[in-house]
Amino acid sequence: MDVGIAIALGAAGGAIAEAVDRWADLADWQRARHAARQNQEALPILTKYIDPVADGLVALTRLIMGAVVGWLFHSEVSGVSAAIAVGAAAPALLAQVGAARGTR
Repeated sequence: MDVGIAIALGAAGGAIAEAVDRWADLADWQRARHAARQNQEALPILTKYIDPVADGLVALTRLIMGAVVGWLFHSEVSGVSAAIAVGAAAPALLAQVGAARGTR
């Protein structure tokens, strides 16, 4: 696969994985709001479930890791969905590479 395309698709995979994580936070917030409405309590604020600064930095890091893994594995992947999956799995793949090299 072309290096530039693998990098872009890896970053896209990282973005998709991060979007899934943020969706889980939003779903938790939604459940808490429904429970608070049923119990006639104060509604929880969104920032109790999402920290824009910390979550934004994690998202940026995840995109970068996805791009790096896309670059590292560009000769190993042959399809779009495989490149996206590699990017989505970037944190786990990089942890494995680090563990194999004894850096952790």
